[in-house]
Amino acid sequence: MKRTIIAGGNVILPDRVKKCDVLIENGMISDVGALGEIPPDADIIDAGGMYVSPGFVEIHAHGGGGFDFMDSTVGAFDAIARVHLSHGTTSIAPTTVACSREAMSKLFELYRKVTAEKCRMSYLGLHLEGPYISLAQKGAQNPSFIHNPTKYEVDALMEEAGDIISMCTAAPELCGIDYMAEAMLSNQITLSVGHSDAVYSDVEKAVKMGFCHYTHLYSNTPTVRKINQVVYAGAREAAYLLDDMKIELIGDGHHVPKEVLLLALKVKGADNINLTSDAMRAAGTNASESYLGEICPENRVIIEDGVAKLPDRSFYAGSIATGDVMLRWAVRECGVGICDAVRMLSLTPASIIGADKTKGSIERGKDADVLILDNDLNVKRVITGRGFKF
Repeated sequence: MKRTIIAGGNVILPDRVKKCDVLIENGMISDVGALGEIPPDADIIDAGGMYVSPGFVEIHAHGGGGFDFMDSTVGAFDAIARVHLSHGTTSIAPTTVACSREAMSKLFELYRKVTAEKCRMSYLGLHLEGPYISLAQKGAQNPSFIHNPTKYEVDALMEEAGDIISMCTAAPELCGIDYMAEAMLSNQITLSVGHSDAVYSDVEKAVKMGFCHYTHLYSNTPTVRKINQVVYAGAREAAYLLDDMKIELIGDGHHVPKEVLLLALKVKGADNINLTSDAMRAAGTNASESYLGEICPENRVIIEDGVAKLPDRSFYAGSIATGDVMLRWAVRECGVGICDAVRMLSLTPASIIGADKTKGSIERGKDADVLILDNDLNVKRVITGRGFKF
């Protein structure tokens, strides 16, 4: 039996920080607390009073390190994993953009190939962000591939990849969405409202259909507006008022100001907020130009002021953030308590995607995805239950 002890650290638990030890056996957390007698065969890691945190769980990321998951190559998956692991993310849901059916099938095939072997990080299934979104709220997505779901396409999609899709972002006001929702829920796929032009009642109906999450709230999210001289509450208000809906905020310090994070915490609480990077291929690089999704002229973006934008600067185009960047922004810039900040980066996203039994917190029986952070919240060490150490 292979044993590792992380000793002398300030362990970030879901509700408090506790100075104690963490025992890892065969890739699992087997004990948290004062361990007493140290097994003679144990590998000791001295945390030296630094923070010991659960690995971050990212359920909305397109790429990093100059690569995008839509590149659909083993090399791209490996490079993206290396970048995000080095910044504290130990589990990820590779995220698509609106694309051709052929491109989607290529990704499905590659995902199966990658996950059939021992990977550097944990993959939590694919997150489909498109093509079932609103043209009016498309943001940086390619309008050529945006359309309503059809029964034929949904059935084919579920037959091909229902077992490897874990989340789908869609606009609930679209025709055909009720059939799509039923089919995806039968495959245990988490449904999230996003890139939607919905009003409050549309989102309320979506919750009854089984939608339980809102993708990057405030980005392509309509608020109160007048339609035919009648004022309607928007999707933004619905996300706050509907108790069964969790929300996602892009935590790069650009997409939402700190006051919005503090408002969301006051209304929804850390149990219901996922801080996401929405990272695109330039994350973890110093690039000044990049691409959102496939490398082609239509998908070109620019990087300036620490954020990716369409060349005409009309929209942000994902972010270049990583897990540690989001943690420092939440704690240092916004004044969020470290337990809440870590929870929004780990346990809450794990619960949204149904992975919280094994991921998201330092507890007995969970995978040993553990970070050591210094007092400035820089990642000093990464340990994964899959046997990788950085």
